[in-house]
Amino acid sequence: MQKIPITEARNKFMKLPDQAAKHKILAITRRNKEVMAVMSWELYEGLLETLEIMSDPKLLNNLKMGLDDVKTGRTYSLPEAYERLGL
Repeated sequence: MQKIPITEARNKFMKLPDQAAKHKILAITRRNKEVMAVMSWELYEGLLETLEIMSDPKLLNNLKMGLDDVKTGRTYSLPEAYERLGL
């Protein structure tokens, strides 16, 4: 994570998207203390989706079950899955 003073961020505002794409997250600082984060929209949306899953017990349980299935080999190829679903 790159840290940028708020005055520098203000002066280079139009370049922040390119820097965020390069460094993932930019920490904007005021008096050497982080006060805001700048990140790509794609990363922001991913974080929101992760928070949604983590806050929904049913979704989180389904995710854990799916991971357990993969670990134990309880999986099907795509053609097998289509066949099992009657597609």
